Amino acid sequence: MQPDTTDRQLLELLDKYLKGHCTEQERQLLESWYEAYESRLADNGPAEVPALYDGMVAQLQAEKVWAAPVKKIRSWWKVAAAVLVLVAGATLAWVIWPSRMQEVRTLAGHHRQVTLPDGTQVWLNVSSSLKYSAGMKNAQRDVYLEGEGYFDVATNDLHPFIIHTKDITVKVLGTRFNLKAYNGESLETALLQGKVAVSLNSLPEKSLQLAPQQKLTLTRKADAEQASGEDWGEFIAEVQPIQRQGETETGWQKDKLEFHNKSFSELARIMERWYGKTILIKDASLNSNRFNGTFRREDVTRALKALQLTADFNYKIKGDTVIIYK
Repeated sequence: MQPDTTDRQLLELLDKYLKGHCTEQERQLLESWYEAYESRLADNGPAEVPALYDGMVAQLQAEKVWAAPVKKIRSWWKVAAAVLVLVAGATLAWVIWPSRMQEVRTLAGHHRQVTLPDGTQVWLNVSSSLKYSAGMKNAQRDVYLEGEGYFDVATNDLHPFIIHTKDITVKVLGTRFNLKAYNGESLETALLQGKVAVSLNSLPEKSLQLAPQQKLTLTRKADAEQASGEDWGEFIAEVQPIQRQGETETGWQKDKLEFHNKSFSELARIMERWYGKTILIKDASLNSNRFNGTFRREDVTRALKALQLTADFNYKIKGDTVIIYK
């Protein structure tokens, strides 16, 4: 018997997931569908694999992601499960979600260091999160980053270490690098040691391999007034040498907030995360200022007073909100 249309498409997607060929969108769709059932499984105990599969197919049909099948062939599950076990050596539940994901988060103004199950060490900058599988030591080493992190990756030639962000994917074997990927902002990958390959999720053909002491900056075209480089879709890609052995990129690990040639709006976003404040710039003309500097343990008031030495502006602080005006 042949599988119906929806069965076949879901099986193909699961097979791509197994082999690590899913796009970021496909991976997120598949895992979100499973998450919808995870809470139910926790309440009712482990579900039979066919029942879990049927439930996911039904949800796909309800969401009209794929065409509804002409008829339902439940016996196809025996074939599907057999194929998946042969390919993956595991049941469907293991294929979709190898083990419960762990998540580490940092709040505004706070850093955190964590050692992953495979021995990789990660330092998370302020307002960041990292998701990883508790079983990654002996399986795929995929992690999911929002924000900024410094990675000292444990070498494993059989299982590359892969970092997924909203816009880019970084693949490494064993290396040290800093990755900045805050939502809605420019992206930076600074390689201190080893080798990494960076690819754009929306345009996988846009990829490159960095050499040690190189930094890739992907500037969003909306913010690219002073950026130059290669056209990467919605980004401008530029590779530059790292200055001063990466001190600017990793200074945050030593509680140093270092910035170079930042507009007021760019610096405001950085300071919001660093100090846990909301910063409102009331006059757009203030963005003509460009800032260079380093803050160490200054509070937000002293930081603003330091900025006033190089730019003509005033400010008011009301609770957790800072208002900047001329």
